[in-house]
Formats: sequence, C-alpha cells, structure tokens
Amino acid sequence: MAALIKRSAGPAHADRYNLARGRGARMGYCHYWEIEQEIGQESFSPIVADVQRIILTLDDMGVRLAGPLGRGLPEMDGAHIAFNGLWDCGHAKNEEIVIPFPTVDAAGIGNSINAVRGSYYGMGTLLKHRTCDGNCSYETFRVVRALNEIDKVRHGRYSDYCKTGFRPYDLAVQCVLLIAKHHLRDRIQVWSGGSDYHWNDARLLCYVHLSYPLNQYRIDRDAGLILV
Repeated sequence: MAALIKRSAGPAHADRYNLARGRGARMGYCHYWEIEQEIGQESFSPIVADVQRIILTLDDMGVRLAGPLGRGLPEMDGAHIAFNGLWDCGHAKNEEIVIPFPTVDAAGIGNSINAVRGSYYGMGTLLKHRTCDGNCSYETFRVVRALNEIDKVRHGRYSDYCKTGFRPYDLAVQCVLLIAKHHLRDRIQVWSGGSDYHWNDARLLCYVHLSYPLNQYRIDRDAGLILV
C-alpha cells in the first residue's frame, strides 16, 4: 500500500504528483490514485459493469488479464476489482527489459523483440510500446468499494498505486482508472508516471466501446487526471 498523504489544497497536488513520479523513478512506471474510503454500491456497480464491457475488447487486443497474482481469473464484483497480467503468457522472453518505462511517443501493444529503444537514465529500459519480458504480470491492481483498514484512511480517503512495468495490462489499468473517474468525478483523483499522450489508447477504447467523450479527461502534470 502506498504511503498515505494528508489532504490539503494547492501545493498538495504537486506533492502527490512528485511522489508518484518519485516512485516511478525508484521502482518503475506506475499510476497513483486517492479515493474515498467507501463508495456506495449504486456508484461502484456501474464502474464494474463498464469494466466488464471492455474486458473482452482488451483480450482481443492482446491484453490477457489474470487474477491478482497473475494466475486464475480477474476478480470483478460488487466489492472490488483486482487483476494482474498473465504470468504464463507465452510471449517471447527479452532479458533487456528491466524496470521498463515508455518512450515519449510510446503507444499500443507489441512484441518484446523490437520494443526496446534504449536506457531510461541508466535506471531502466525504454519501450516503444507495451510489452513484457516473457511474463505479462507485474504488480497487482486493486480498487475496493470499501476499505476496512481504518489506519490507512485520512480525511475519509486513502491512496494507493500500481506499478505496471508498461506491460500490456497497463492499458487495462488505465481504462479502469478512466472508468472510475468518469463515474466518481472528484471522489477519486488519479496521477500517472506517464504523460497525457500515454493515455491516448485508453481514452480511445473508452470512447469507442463505452461512448465516453474522447477528450473528457487529460493528465495534468500537477493536478493529475482532470476534466477538460
């Protein structure tokens, strides 16, 4: 679980963004969010429904989701959404891919063999598209409807993050966060280690398959995912 940050106005947005970026530099490419401790069932159910609507499209694109530990089925019900990439994905191995980050114009999903575009400041590998190193799992993505661990809650909200390693399931994580933002608005705030450009694929999927406005949200450097 991510370290908790007390809510406040103004510069706190930048602090949270910098924390997310800092985690990205130390640990890998990640997305970070702060959400209300408890979301009513009437608000959470439409999120689950939209995620279930888009999951088959993701699978057709090569985003094969598994359970939280990379095996079994993704978990999506009235209590939580939890998944990972598929551990035994069968993709070609590429040992060059270590602590992956996207290039500035990275997009789509592709083969690991031609994905590498250099080094990320000597700390990791730059990729031109989402791919894996022969294992599509990385870190569990989980959003819960109600968090019962009270010690992790501050002012009615808690924070969390997911390092995706720019694996194919990164696209699923972005879609879920966009879906949650679409339904919850200010009840969730989202930041990203990527740029606004890196969210284009997820926005397009939500536009085509869920009829969301194409440019409803964009990633702002300090404020995170904001309504346009």
